[in-house]
Amino acid sequence: MKTLKSIMLGLALLVAGTVANAANKPTPAALTKNEVLNIYINAVVHGKTEGLNEILDDNIQYIMTRGSNVTTLNKKRILASFKASENIEQDCKYITTIIEDTREGMIVKLELQYGGYVRTNLITISLNRPDWKITKIENVPS
Repeated sequence: MKTLKSIMLGLALLVAGTVANAANKPTPAALTKNEVLNIYINAVVHGKTEGLNEILDDNIQYIMTRGSNVTTLNKKRILASFKASENIEQDCKYITTIIEDTREGMIVKLELQYGGYVRTNLITISLNRPDWKITKIENVPS
């Protein structure tokens, strides 16, 4: 009986210690809007999709305009598109220009330059407390 009590006390201390350690683990630091932008650019240009799911807002809209056709993709379709081009390095140069930068958000123009062709996206990054998320990507016809 004494052994059983000792075992039970040991288990109780083990569980209490595990719970206390779990409660004391630091939460990951929130990304800055520039870090969010870098993750997106890394996915677009280098095919590195790590962290992409976390930086895209659940209600994101990706608006593509091709001629008179306008297509809007949701988060699921955006991630599927990136998955299809994962680890594929784009043969392009890119330029980012900050159009607007406030405490609540940022709009960035991303130009991907392929030989004689330029693809331009406007990326909206918004503060969705406590995290920065990409809420809109708009393909701008050149």
